[in-house]
Amino acid sequence: MKKIRTVIAVIEPRQMRQPALMRALSIVQYARTSQNGLKQLPRIIALLPVYDFSFDISSVLSIEQEQRMREDVVQKHRKWLDAYLQVNAMGYQVESQVIWSKSTGRSITEVAKKEGADLIIKTADVHGFLDTVLFTPLDWQLLSNSPVPVYIAKDQMWRPTGIIAVAIAVPSDDDVMGRMLNMRMLREAQELARFTRCSIHLINAIIPVIQPAALDLPGFTPQLLSEENIRESCRRVLSFASRHGIDAQCCHIREGHPDEVIPALCQELQPTALFIGTQARRGLAMALLGNICQRVVDELDCDVAVVTPKSVVRALPTSTPSREYLKQ
Repeated sequence: MKKIRTVIAVIEPRQMRQPALMRALSIVQYARTSQNGLKQLPRIIALLPVYDFSFDISSVLSIEQEQRMREDVVQKHRKWLDAYLQVNAMGYQVESQVIWSKSTGRSITEVAKKEGADLIIKTADVHGFLDTVLFTPLDWQLLSNSPVPVYIAKDQMWRPTGIIAVAIAVPSDDDVMGRMLNMRMLREAQELARFTRCSIHLINAIIPVIQPAALDLPGFTPQLLSEENIRESCRRVLSFASRHGIDAQCCHIREGHPDEVIPALCQELQPTALFIGTQARRGLAMALLGNICQRVVDELDCDVAVVTPKSVVRALPTSTPSREYLKQ
C-alpha cells in the first residue's frame, strides 16, 4: 500500500454487505484523518463484473440482439450500483464501473493496469473442495495473476490500533525475489500501519528438516541438524527485524509447516490484517497442491493482504529479469 493513489474495490452482485468497499472507504477515512492538508485522497473505483451464462446458449440471437441484451444487463447493474453507492458511500467520491466479462479475474487485472491501481480489494469467498478442483475461484485467480497487491477482506469489523502481522520467509542468499518479496510486504504493511496506528509483528514458520535415514559421522546426531536450522532461521529473522527497527519481542518464530503455523499464530495474535507473499503456482501443481497463501486465506478470520511476485517486479519494467518473469 505504499503511496496509495487508486484502489479498486470489487463489488459482489446484488449483495447488501460489501466488505471490500468498506475496507476501501476505511483506507480513505484514515488517510483523511491522519494527514492534515493532504493534497489528494486515494481514489476509489467500485468495480462490478457481470456476466449472464444464458448468453452461452443464445446462438439463435443476432449480433445486434445479443449486444442490446448485454447492454441492458450492464445498465441494470449500473443503476443498482449507483443507488447502492449513494446510500452506503455517502460523503465519499467513489467512481463506479460495470464490466461485462466471462473471465472475471483477467478483466479485473486489466482494469487495474488501465487505471494504474495500487491495490485490489476483494471480499473473501467460501470455497468448497469441489469448487477448487473443478473451477479456479476468483480469489485464487487474482492471487496468481494480479500485477498489484490483493487485499482479501473478511466480513467482520476492522480493528484499528491493533496488530498487523507480516509472514516473512527466510530466503537463501541467492534468492533475490524472496528478499524483494519480504521488503515489499513490509513496506505495504508499514503504510497501512501508518494509517491505522497498528504495530508491526513478524511471523515466520521454520520448515522442519527431514532427518537423514543414515549418516555415520563422529559426534553427529540428527537433532543437531534440526537445531542448527532453527538457530540460522531465527538469526535471519531477527537480523531482518533489527534492520527495519522492529523489536525482537514482535517477532514470532515457530517450527512447522507454514499452512499450519501461520493460522495458529494469527489465532493467538488476533491481527487486524495479515500480509503474506505467494509463489503464484499454476497449472496442475495449483490444482493438486494449491498455494500456501490460498489455503491460509480460506482458514483465517482476519483480512489477508497478498503480495504477488508480479506486483514486486512491476516496479522494475526496464530490467530483463522483470520482462521475462512477467511473460510467464
